[in-house]
Amino acid sequence: MSHASNPVKSLWSHTAVEPPVTDTLEGATSTDVTIIGAGITGLRTALELASQGVSVTVLDSQQPGWGASGRSGGQVNPMAPTDPQSIIRKLGPTAGARIINSYIHSADEVFGLIERHGLKCDSVRKGWLRGAHCTAAIRNLERDVARWTEQGMDIRLVDGDELQTLSGTSAYRAATLVPAGGCLHPLSYTRELVRVAREQGARVCFPHQVQSVNRQNCQWQVTTDKGAVTSDWVVFCTNAYTDSTLKGLRKTIIPIISVQAATRPLSPEEYAEYLPGGHTLSDTRRVIYYGRKDNRNRLLLGSHGSDEHCAAPDRKRLLDAFKTVFPKLKEQDIEYFWGGRLAFTPDHLPHLHEPDQGILAALGYNGRGIAMATVMGRVLAERVAGKRSEDLDYPTTPYSKVPFHWARDVGVRTAAQYLGFRDWLDIQRG
Repeated sequence: MSHASNPVKSLWSHTAVEPPVTDTLEGATSTDVTIIGAGITGLRTALELASQGVSVTVLDSQQPGWGASGRSGGQVNPMAPTDPQSIIRKLGPTAGARIINSYIHSADEVFGLIERHGLKCDSVRKGWLRGAHCTAAIRNLERDVARWTEQGMDIRLVDGDELQTLSGTSAYRAATLVPAGGCLHPLSYTRELVRVAREQGARVCFPHQVQSVNRQNCQWQVTTDKGAVTSDWVVFCTNAYTDSTLKGLRKTIIPIISVQAATRPLSPEEYAEYLPGGHTLSDTRRVIYYGRKDNRNRLLLGSHGSDEHCAAPDRKRLLDAFKTVFPKLKEQDIEYFWGGRLAFTPDHLPHLHEPDQGILAALGYNGRGIAMATVMGRVLAERVAGKRSEDLDYPTTPYSKVPFHWARDVGVRTAAQYLGFRDWLDIQRG
């Protein structure tokens, strides 16, 4: 079995709420909507549709939350990884403004959903710091403040003693602060979405390996290793774990490995020293560092990696991250290492596709998965419920194939090394 199918266990898998009750699928059945993928996107879609009386069946080859939805950093970062002007240039003023607005209010949507349904997922909303890794990056953050403030976001620059007090580190001279940001326990969040979706009437079935999706008269038949489901709609919510079931979809994204480490339980004094206000943290590196605390006295840091098993080179990168950001913590203080896949798109935006009547696919959250997968689930449900494509917060677009996709694995590894070298050069220049 490959590392991708058998990754090391994350901290989250040891501390999450209990796995939810799920359903079984045997033989042939029918439903209004079949959703492929029991991560955040698929489960939010199921929840919204089921609450409207739509019959929904969610299929996954693994336990809900097995992928990035249950292995991510759990940060809720309400800002696009590209600037507003670029979004408007690409999508036009109307669609661009809707996407920008959805980013700005994405944290509101996540935490509102948690409150509305009483989701037990250790949610904390204390704000998000994004530190400049070099002098040139400070100017970029200043531009971010100006551009996103113009769009209505609450964002400001912090530096000096204020930044050190908020972050508990002297690794950054300046950072942006977005008060709306926060974090949660990603696996608990996903499992709780299963619970409330089933309470509304959705079926969530695993392990069911989807083998094919074929038109059957005016409907679609999804065939699995245990049975078949016929429905009016099929919604693909597989993100970085997308395979070739829906022709062409896999080639629209670049799967990137994200790796993380978590400390031993810290003493109360140590725990209070790092990110004392409960903020989340990321930075401007091309090979990013990102971090947060959980509610069990641990500190977490993550970065880009090369292997979901978090092999030796990735562990070294994470130890280097600790040495850079929180240097008091040493190798012996780290108890957990793990990894997972994220889906990146060349334009750094999520993509929503409708390649055939009754077929939808959404993917490519570019490191903003908790927030934007939650939003996208609502958008997918709105489309299935009859909202016109042109009125959605995300426009449906044709596939855009990643150039040289066949070389993606080698390219990603090479790019990470090259971009890490450029980060190092930035720092040397001051």
